[in-house]
Amino acid sequence: MKSLRITASVLKILAGIVFLISAVAKYITIDAFEMYVYSFGLFPLKVSFYVARLVLVCELILGAALISHRHHRFTLLMSLLFLLCFVVFLTYAHLVGRTDNCHCFGDLIPFSPIQSIMKNAVLIAVLLFVYKYAFRDWWPRWWLVALIYATTAVAMYFYMTRVLYVRDLLAMVLMLVMLCVGVVASLPFYRHWLATTALVLTPLVTVFILTPPDSWFYRDNDERFDRELFYQQLSLAEGDVAQDSVASPALAGLGLEQGRHIVAFFSPKCGYCRLAAEKISTIANRHNLDGDQITYVFPQVKDTASYNKFYEVSRSPRYNEVHIEKDLFVRITRASFPIVLLIEDGETKASYAYRNINEAEVKDFLLESSDQ
Repeated sequence: MKSLRITASVLKILAGIVFLISAVAKYITIDAFEMYVYSFGLFPLKVSFYVARLVLVCELILGAALISHRHHRFTLLMSLLFLLCFVVFLTYAHLVGRTDNCHCFGDLIPFSPIQSIMKNAVLIAVLLFVYKYAFRDWWPRWWLVALIYATTAVAMYFYMTRVLYVRDLLAMVLMLVMLCVGVVASLPFYRHWLATTALVLTPLVTVFILTPPDSWFYRDNDERFDRELFYQQLSLAEGDVAQDSVASPALAGLGLEQGRHIVAFFSPKCGYCRLAAEKISTIANRHNLDGDQITYVFPQVKDTASYNKFYEVSRSPRYNEVHIEKDLFVRITRASFPIVLLIEDGETKASYAYRNINEAEVKDFLLESSDQ
C-alpha cells in the first residue's frame, strides 16, 4: 500500500507538470490559441481574448496546486472537471470536422482533437488513481518544488531553442513567477488563506500583464501605409505605368472604386498574416458577409506552393486574389504587414494591422453595404 501511495504522489506531481507545460506552451503561441477559440464561433472576438487567457490561468493554478499538494481533494476534483470539459469540447471539435492542432500544448507538440482526447483520458485515469491512493497529509518540501519548476523551465527552454528555434524570454519570466508561487504554496504555512490567494491571483495577474488582450491597447483603426501609392495603383488603367513605382495595374479593374470592400495585404509565409486571414474569414463566415467583397493581395514569390499553404494554415476560403510585384507590395505596406483596408467607393475608411482588427466595425461596414 505504501508503494501505491508513493507512486500516486509522484504521478500527482507529474500531472501538475503537464498542466504547467500546457499553460506555458499556450502562452508562447497565445495569438494562435486566441484564434482557435474564436474560430468555433462560440464567443465574440474580444471575449475570445479573455477565454484563451483564462484557460491557461486555470492550468497554471491547477498545475501549481498539484505540484505543491494544495487542497488535495478539491484540486483533484477541479482538475478532473477541467479535463472533462475539454473532452466534451474536443469531441465537439472532432464532430464538426476539425483535425487541426487543438493547441493543448500550443505549437510545441501539435495534437489533433482525437489525440488530445486520448491524452486527457490518460490524465483522468492518472488523477483517479491519485485521488484514491495519494497521501493526503503530505506535501513536497519547498526545495523539491523549486527543483521541479527549474528543471521544467530548463527543459522547455532547450526544446524551444533547439527544436522550434523560438526564444520567448517572457515565457521564462512566467515560469519564474510560478516557481515563486509554488515555493510559497509549499512552505509550512501553506494552509493559510494568504498562500491560497497568492496561488490564485498571481498567475491571473501575471498572464494579463505579460500578454494583455489586444482590445486593451490596439484600438486605432488608422494603420500606416502608403496611401498615395495605393490610390495610384488602384486608379491605373490597364497597361498604364505609375510614374515612380513598379508597373502593376493589378489593382485596377477590380471594382474597388465602387461599393464597399475589404482589401488585405498578406505575405504568404507571414504568421500574423495567416492569423489575420483566419480572423477575417471567421468574421465573414460568422456574420454571413459577402465573400465577393473581400480581396487578398499577395506579393509575387517564387515558392508558389506557399500560397496554398497560406490557405491551409489560415483555414481561409479563397476570396478574390491578386498578386503584385514584391517591391510594390513592400512599398505600399511600408514593409509592415498584414495591412487590412476597408474601402468605400475607392476611399480608405479604416486600416488595420493584425491586432487591431475590429470585428464590429468590419461586420457593420459590409452589412450596411448589403442593405443599401
